[in-house]
Amino acid sequence: MVLAFIPSKKFPAISITGSKCWLMCTYCMGRYLKGMIHVYSPEELLKIAEYYAERGAVGLLISGGFTHEGKLPFKPFIKTIEEIKRKHDLIISVHTGLVNKEEAIMLKEAGVDIIDYELVLDNTVIKNMKHLNKTINNYIHSYEILLEYGPPYIAPHILVGLNNGEITWEYEAVDYLAENSPYIVILLIHIPTPNTPLHYSKIVNIKEFVDYAKYVRRRIRGEISLGCMRPSRLKKILDSKLIELKLIDRIVNPRPETIRRFNLKLVPTCCSVPREILIEKHLL
Repeated sequence: MVLAFIPSKKFPAISITGSKCWLMCTYCMGRYLKGMIHVYSPEELLKIAEYYAERGAVGLLISGGFTHEGKLPFKPFIKTIEEIKRKHDLIISVHTGLVNKEEAIMLKEAGVDIIDYELVLDNTVIKNMKHLNKTINNYIHSYEILLEYGPPYIAPHILVGLNNGEITWEYEAVDYLAENSPYIVILLIHIPTPNTPLHYSKIVNIKEFVDYAKYVRRRIRGEISLGCMRPSRLKKILDSKLIELKLIDRIVNPRPETIRRFNLKLVPTCCSVPREILIEKHLL
């Protein structure tokens, strides 16, 4: 059965940098931080976590803007994250960006369950869109550090179609991940976002994305999720095709008619939460 993930007040997304992002990637420009709960200090994070825990939350997504090094500046918050985990036993997922060995160990020791990690294997995207003085090797090295030293679950994300809707390096990303047997691969689709330089870029072709999803299914042993970032105009046709062809195991925020048509089971968390934890928390 395909699981439909509807993140809600049971799994709020929190930006620990408020609305601030240092990178200002050309496809986002900080736009997606606006939909998160903003905190600016460890004390505020603790208060927000306690507020939601008291109201039945099962977990938190901790995210925010990235520094010029491509990192989420989580270090000042790490003791608070550890305290939240110890006091409330919430599922903790962190969208880290690039990390080093020390940071990976720090996240694991704090009790973080999941790292949501965007894997980018295109130097042009890294330099010209993410504005980073980094390379593919940095993204691979960071991912491998997380696998060796980080929290128990590392969920790689592939953002498809940044190159004007073309699907190119994304195949190489799948080939690389196939060697590491991730428990899940999360597929995102670029949304041409208003007030960004890519507002008028093309979106992926549905047939080409379906072909790509078939390739992912052949190569990846773990679960495949269609994540929250995808153009709403694709949902009606694309979501149904992927479910009908059994190319995905999870989907985020599908249309209500899709939920009814396929009798999807609803889960109130981020889609990267592994089945073991969902079962443990009685969410499956």
